[in-house]
Parts: sequence; structure tokens; C-alpha cells
Amino acid sequence: MSYMHDIDRWLDGLLAALPDDARADAKREIRAKLLDSYRNGQAAGPKPSADKGRTPKSSPFPRHGR
Repeated sequence: MSYMHDIDRWLDGLLAALPDDARADAKREIRAKLLDSYRNGQAAGPKPSADKGRTPKSSPFPRHGR
């Protein structure tokens, strides 16, 4: 599964109480923001790590294939 597919499944659970049309609109807006954020991060490039040895925070999204 892809990251965006996982996001869709996660959003379906969070937005289940909304009517179908409102849920679709909310998902579209959230996905657009996530994509903008991804592209901004790609454009900024990697940043030097000052926290070597620090454990990364866990994600609310499950990791697959590990």
C-alpha cells in the first residue's frame, strides 16, 4: 500500500460521521495540504541532523512491510 492510500483509510475512519459529500470535500482538502507539505519539504531539501542518537517520534500511521 502507498502512503496516500494509508492516509485515505485513516481519513475515512476520522471523517466517518460526515455526510458523503462533506467527507469527500474534507479528504480532498486534507490531501491537497499533505501534498503541498510534501512538495515544500522536497524543495527545502534535507536538513542537517542535530539530534543524532535521538529516537524519532512515532507516527499515527501504521508502517507496512516491516
